[in-house]
Amino acid sequence: MVMASYTYGDIPDEIVTKVYTPLAKHLWKIHQEYGYGILKRMIAASVDYMYPELKERLDNTISAAKDVIEGKISDPSKIVTYTLFPPVISIRGDLAQGTNKLLFGESTDTTFVVLNDAEDGKIFFILNAHCEDGIPVDWWLVKPDDELLDRRHMRLGYKIRDLPAKIKFNFTDIGNKLLDILRDVRNERAPQWANSTYIIGMVWGGAMANMLIERSSWEAFAGIWDGISAKKAYGMPDYWFAFVPWPPLIQTMALMGRKAFALRLAGLATGHQLYLQGLEEVGINWLTTNFPEIWELAFKKQLLEEGIPPPSQTIECQLPNTKDKKTFKESKFDWMYPDPQAFIQLDQLGVTFEDALQGIFTNITHESEGPFSEDNVISIGLGRNTKILKE
Repeated sequence: MVMASYTYGDIPDEIVTKVYTPLAKHLWKIHQEYGYGILKRMIAASVDYMYPELKERLDNTISAAKDVIEGKISDPSKIVTYTLFPPVISIRGDLAQGTNKLLFGESTDTTFVVLNDAEDGKIFFILNAHCEDGIPVDWWLVKPDDELLDRRHMRLGYKIRDLPAKIKFNFTDIGNKLLDILRDVRNERAPQWANSTYIIGMVWGGAMANMLIERSSWEAFAGIWDGISAKKAYGMPDYWFAFVPWPPLIQTMALMGRKAFALRLAGLATGHQLYLQGLEEVGINWLTTNFPEIWELAFKKQLLEEGIPPPSQTIECQLPNTKDKKTFKESKFDWMYPDPQAFIQLDQLGVTFEDALQGIFTNITHESEGPFSEDNVISIGLGRNTKILKE
C-alpha cells in the first residue's frame, strides 16, 4: 500500500471525472504519491507522444494479422497482439479474427473519441480503426489541433470539438451526435466501406491511461466491465467508457456481471491464458525521459514489487464501495484481492524486467494454482516480434 501523501480531497473539484477515481487503481496510486498535478501534466504532454505510440501498436496489430492469414506465423496460438478496438486489449493470434467478427461483425469501423479529464472534457484525440472480415486493416488519428474538429453538426451547429461540453458529458448523447458527423467523414475517407457497421467509442482519457498502465490482460478484461458498468454497478454519473451503439454481444456479456464478463472476454481473446502486457519502446523512452517518477511507481513497482494478480484473484477482487459516501470521504480506494502475497512474480517465471516490457504470454488461467514457474511461460514478445519458448 502506498503511504498516502495526497487524498481524494486533494484532487481539484473541476476535474470532471474525479468521482471515477476508485475505478482507476493505477492513477490513484500516482495521485497518492505525487498529487494530481503530475497526472495533469502527463495528459497534456502526451498529445505529441500518442501518435507514434499508437502507430507502433496498431501497425504491429495489422502486420501480425496479415502474417497469420498468409501463414507466415507457424503457430499463431503462441503469439499475442492487441485488438484495434480498443487497442489496449490483448488477443491471441489464432483467435483474433473470430473474436473480432463475433463481437463487432463482418465489416466495422469504430471511432474512439477520447476526452481530456484535466481540460474540461476537451477532445484529446480521435482514433478510427477498421476491421474487414474480422481482420484489422486500417486506422487514422485526429489530434486536438486538427481542423476536422471544426466540422459542425448539421442540425445543432456545434463543432465536433465543442460537443462534449455542450451536451454535459452524456456519452450516449454525445456519441449519437458524433455518429451524425463522423459517419460522413468515414464515408469520405473510405467510400469502399460506406455500408460497414459504424460505432462510436466514448472514452475518458484517465480510463485510457489507467488501462495503458495495466500489465495483466485479465485485469484489463475485467477493467472493461468496470468502465462500461460504471453507472449501473458503481453509481457513477455516466459510463467511464462506452460504445454507441452497443455491440449486442458486449452488452449481453456486461449484464452477466464482472466475473462472468471477464471469464467470457478472456476466453474469447486469449483462451483464458494470461498475458503480461508489454510496452512499446517509444512509450518507455517517453515516460523514462519525461515522467521518471511515474515510470518507477506505476511500471517498475507493479512488475518488480507488487507482482501480477493471478486470474483466479482478478475475478474475485472486490472494488471499493463507491455507493458509500465514507469511501470518498476517507479515501478508501484499495482493491481487495484474496491473497496479494500470492501475486505472480517475474523471478518465479524466470523472466527479467526487460522481458516483461516485451510481453510475456503464459499458460496461466483462472483455474491455475501456484506456485508458478518458468514452465508457465509460452513466449516473449508481441505480434511478429515474438520468441516462442514452449513448442
